[in-house]
Amino acid sequence: MSGQKVGGIPAASASISVREAHLLELLASEPSLPFVEVLADNFLAMRGRHYQLIRQVAERYPVVLHCVGMSVGSMHAPAAGYVQRIAALARDLNACAVSDHLSVSAVADEFVHDLLPIQYREACIPRLVKHIRQVQEYLPVPLLLENISRYLAYRSDEISEGQLFGELHRQTGVGLLFDVNNLYVTAHNLQCDVRQMLNEYPIDAVQQYHLAGYQERPPLLVDTHGSPVSPPVWELYALALVRFGAKPTIIEWDNDLPPLAELLSTVARAQRLMMPLAGVA
Repeated sequence: MSGQKVGGIPAASASISVREAHLLELLASEPSLPFVEVLADNFLAMRGRHYQLIRQVAERYPVVLHCVGMSVGSMHAPAAGYVQRIAALARDLNACAVSDHLSVSAVADEFVHDLLPIQYREACIPRLVKHIRQVQEYLPVPLLLENISRYLAYRSDEISEGQLFGELHRQTGVGLLFDVNNLYVTAHNLQCDVRQMLNEYPIDAVQQYHLAGYQERPPLLVDTHGSPVSPPVWELYALALVRFGAKPTIIEWDNDLPPLAELLSTVARAQRLMMPLAGVA
């Protein structure tokens, strides 16, 4: 494994996003993982049996937190109480980084239980920058934002997703959690050239990768996190590795959970793809 690190984690490393169904087995078997991702929103109460298990996991593995409620794309500022709770969780678990999505997840202070797309316009950048900086002020660790799966584009869009991430990174230093599956789903649904989209993302911003599965619901692909990583997503991941280098990679699986062993097998496949590029930061 490469000695280079990204956010305190070996760059050429892969792992899983931990689900509660696998907690006991993970603690009992202690597989050799360089880190784990934890879904922050499931543990904001910071109490209860599952949280005690997560704390045990955090004692054995470095943790990165992933959340869905910051809503940095909203018209209003991110909810200070929510971000403070995420920050407290990050401190308690000694997290290396916190990630969320470049999207809207709250409307008029009501959580919508979804990740809604934002407009890709120059005029939106100052508001996004302001919201990102507000979140960064609360967090004790770096913030990363993820590209979401899109099922529509706005007529008012005037810049690409990659260009938008590039400008946000330039102005705030925010990192990019590059979800390869989401990019593939978006390109298919919006009938875009996926390689062109890939090449528009800022190289220096990419800090982590997500890999997951989608479901075919013609004419759309739907980001379900309920199936194996598809062959074209593996191919796109290989291209991403060439462009952005080896970065910590996380296997996401939320629905129809497979045995932990299958997840670890997917981790090993991602690890093998990274090894030829292990020295590329």
